[in-house]
Amino acid sequence: MMRYEPFEHTADIGVRVFGRTYEEIFANAAYALFDHLTDLGAVEEKVPVSISLQGQDSEDLLVRWLNELLYLYESQGFLLKGVSFSHLDERSLVAEGRGEGFDPSRHLRKMEIKAVTYHQVQVRKADGIWEARVIFDV
Repeated sequence: MMRYEPFEHTADIGVRVFGRTYEEIFANAAYALFDHLTDLGAVEEKVPVSISLQGQDSEDLLVRWLNELLYLYESQGFLLKGVSFSHLDERSLVAEGRGEGFDPSRHLRKMEIKAVTYHQVQVRKADGIWEARVIFDV
């Protein structure tokens, strides 16, 4: 199963994220975000970072999750490659991300993403497969 696929959206980037589990949706959404920011093949999982968030529902939590990861990238240059969840439900998560700091001699900066938007955000399960939609403001 593919992790995500882009879809066309005027002046922004939309992604459809897929997973066999609810956790996989959140992990694959993070992958999609960082796959647009850099070449993940050059990123090593050597620095842990703890993240704890709450949201009103699954969609709000997903957007908050991705915006928190984007904030870590923008403020600290942190490139996330892997993640594991010790807790994840429709309104909260506790995760440990793994990655490293951006190094211009090793990491490519593909594009700038300004924010993850609430426009058309969706998290759902259909026919046993989880799917999410989210739009990146570029």
